[in-house]
Amino acid sequence: MSTIRAAGVGLLIALGALTGCSSTQQAAAPAAPPAAAAPSSPAVATSTPTSTSAQAAPEKGKCLLSDLHPVVGRTTGEAGQQRHTTVVWTNASSSTCTMVGYGGVDLQGPPDPMGTSYSLPRQTSEQPALVRLSPGDKAHSVITWNPSQKTSWTPTKILITPPDETHSAVLDWPGGGVVRQDGATHPGTYLGPVQKGSDA
Repeated sequence: MSTIRAAGVGLLIALGALTGCSSTQQAAAPAAPPAAAAPSSPAVATSTPTSTSAQAAPEKGKCLLSDLHPVVGRTTGEAGQQRHTTVVWTNASSSTCTMVGYGGVDLQGPPDPMGTSYSLPRQTSEQPALVRLSPGDKAHSVITWNPSQKTSWTPTKILITPPDETHSAVLDWPGGGVVRQDGATHPGTYLGPVQKGSDA
């Protein structure tokens, strides 16, 4: 009986050792590899196209006085000879406009037997041309006049009107005395047509 009991105990010990070994092996088994992450889609760069062409200024037809900024430019010519005073027109509006023709000029000054205003005739020998003015562009009109040698009538103001307009601008007269030739057939004082540029 002692021998059989001892053998049984030994068998139980051996079975226990096998069971423990099996449990240890299962615990140490490697875990399943993690699932591979799905590849991410590459980012797509987007941009909004920009326009590189500037918009042209709108067209509005003839230039009105309200579109223009007139100033007196230079006066040229020798003393005792015909002189030339330039009036420069600048398109001060945001639209493109046109000028063609002469407009009008009255020289205004002190009392005179012929009156305080001298309306200048137009220079008909020069053909007018259409002048197209974008915003900021310039045109000019030339007042040709005979300086006074004996008379003392000296204008103080220029009353100037753009072509095809009824409103006038008043500018200071920069010259000296003018020979009055109101009603003369071939006067030496007259207004030329509007021309492109500032004539500076």
